[in-house]
Amino acid sequence: MSAPRLEVTSLSKTFAGVTVLKDAHLEVHAGEVHALIGQNGSGKSTLIKLISGVYRADRGGEVLVDGKRIGAPVDPATLHDEGLAFVHQDLGLIPDLSVRENVRVGRHSTRRFTGWIDTRKDSAAVRETLDFLNLGHISPDTKVQKLRPSEKVGVAIARALQERVPGSGVVVFDESSRSIPHEALPDFYAMVRLLTSQGTAVIIVSHNLTEVLQIADRVTALRNGRVIEMGVPIAQLDEAKLTRMVLGRNGELADFAASMPSPRRVGGIELRDVRGGRIRRISASVSRGEVVGFTGSIDSGLSSLAPLLAGALTGTGVVRVDGRELSLENATISKALDAGVAYIPQDRHGEGLATELTVEENVTLPHLRRRGKPWWTGVAWQRDETDAVLQRFAVTPADRHAAVAGFSGGNQQKLLMGKWLMGSPVVLVLDDPTQAVDVGARASVLRATRQAAVDGAAVVLCSSEVEDLASVCDRVYILEEGRVVNELTGPFTADTIFSAIFHDSEGTDR
Repeated sequence: MSAPRLEVTSLSKTFAGVTVLKDAHLEVHAGEVHALIGQNGSGKSTLIKLISGVYRADRGGEVLVDGKRIGAPVDPATLHDEGLAFVHQDLGLIPDLSVRENVRVGRHSTRRFTGWIDTRKDSAAVRETLDFLNLGHISPDTKVQKLRPSEKVGVAIARALQERVPGSGVVVFDESSRSIPHEALPDFYAMVRLLTSQGTAVIIVSHNLTEVLQIADRVTALRNGRVIEMGVPIAQLDEAKLTRMVLGRNGELADFAASMPSPRRVGGIELRDVRGGRIRRISASVSRGEVVGFTGSIDSGLSSLAPLLAGALTGTGVVRVDGRELSLENATISKALDAGVAYIPQDRHGEGLATELTVEENVTLPHLRRRGKPWWTGVAWQRDETDAVLQRFAVTPADRHAAVAGFSGGNQQKLLMGKWLMGSPVVLVLDDPTQAVDVGARASVLRATRQAAVDGAAVVLCSSEVEDLASVCDRVYILEEGRVVNELTGPFTADTIFSAIFHDSEGTDR
């Protein structure tokens, strides 16, 4: 039997006397998709950073490709030649540069005598790789910022594959799918399967257990810095078993709507004939003390609704917040905030958080005008409010002076929720708030969503996750082609909501 394409043995890592990864083992075979799962802090990110040479492993471990030892520590400069390539969650693309420049960066062809970049050779090399990925329609001269999300992922994959023998090596996707909209995921999965069909091994690091079941052949789970299960065939698993592997226990979502009752109160948000983006016409209402979900299929227009209500997208129609009418034609986020609308966007890095700033700066920034003075922003209230958010949401590490960039995705989402909830909004608008957070943090986010209603906010939850909606919502509106086609009143199950999305009232497929 041939050697595994990638083999990791006894890799460990210690920081300041604290062991964060202990004796990790991993085997990945040619032509397979191998999923790496675990909560934030489980050790999977450390394992990937050891394999990629970002971290130096403790003594005693080994990393081998096709039976050849490539070192522990791994030399990052030689990874490409040894057959390892990495596509990270931010893709690492430069929007203002062309496809050719992004793919060939650091590996440009040069003219023999002048040393100038040979753009003709570079373009030919890029076209060859794009053709292999079924992306031949993309011109090497196109600016990356003009590409669709799935095409950007293709460019990142092309960069990883350049100048390598087809079917060789290992490509690691480290949470790469989190930057891809739902509608573009099938294209990404098709590219992954194309790679494995040629014999390339693929590792996918993912929090999305549904994705793991859809795309992986085998699964390795880490917990508390150790490999708990290695190489379990996907045929033996379902979402419940995956959850137990990650948590060490069952992870069914609690029925927060039942356990945290909240009576309807006067006020909230009212929509009348709202249009904008892919929303064709919506009339609905959400009272204070209520969590109301909006969901639908890929082409339902759901992706436009949260930005419309938050002032991030202009439109037409009437929106009233506690009786105060807001203009959608001249909408801005600032005007929506003044009316009491807080917005938790889907893209927490690009739109929700300033990751280079500290926890305290992120949490208190939206409230400086209200709490501070023109000549003094204040110190005590910023410290106290930030500490309260850290404690309430069990954020780790509980360090208000730490940069947000250093926190896990789940903890970043908790901070994003906390910074807006501390302002006691009239309306809380959430756009897929549990996207790309682990199963442990997911429950914290949903509990906070329900608590916002208990505290008196009108909560609008736009989500494609039917389990989330069933867990926290009092009512759910079903969208189709930019319109409301059904309204469900709780209690309901995830299956009830799913059936309402894809079937009409007679029970036939739409």
